Amino acid sequence: MPDYSNYITVCELMGSHGVKGYIKARPLTHDPERHKLLKAVVVEKVNGQFVELEVEESKLAGALWHLKFKGFDTPESLRPLVNGNLMVSPDERIPAPEGEFYLDDLAGFAVKLTDGRTVGEVLEVQELPTVDAFLIKFSEEAQGEFSKKPILAPWIEDCVSEIDEENQAIICDGDYLRALCPEERPASPEARQ
Repeated sequence: MPDYSNYITVCELMGSHGVKGYIKARPLTHDPERHKLLKAVVVEKVNGQFVELEVEESKLAGALWHLKFKGFDTPESLRPLVNGNLMVSPDERIPAPEGEFYLDDLAGFAVKLTDGRTVGEVLEVQELPTVDAFLIKFSEEAQGEFSKKPILAPWIEDCVSEIDEENQAIICDGDYLRALCPEERPASPEARQ
């Protein structure tokens, strides 16, 4: 079986629509017209099984999509797909709008301070209930100033001043990061002067 772990979910399938084999879908993308590009797709069913499908037709209906899969011509035939996730291969992902980012693209970015120093790297970005947060691992050289353990830094203006996509770095406020660190550490270089 192919590995679908890096596939991108573009919509959640809902219930059938009408009697001709259409299914409603809730888009999970910034582009409401994305449905027009769907051809060969994979659906992860609620039981964890994957099924490869071909989109025959798609329509925009308000905030939802109506999709028609090849070989699915009745509401009954769609039942196994309800509440599944429709996914596409990574090479079919459309670019994020300017100034926005796909969270998984930020893993591996360097963590720099506003003074230009590189102090670590982003291990992953987590979607928390109230805010997205960067899991940051500090470099050995910076662990004495910050933390030996990775920390979660919220993606808020007080903490993250810039995402530098060109140089693959997030620019953070050093004092804010130090305040998030759990263990005792020496005073910041500014405080020692």
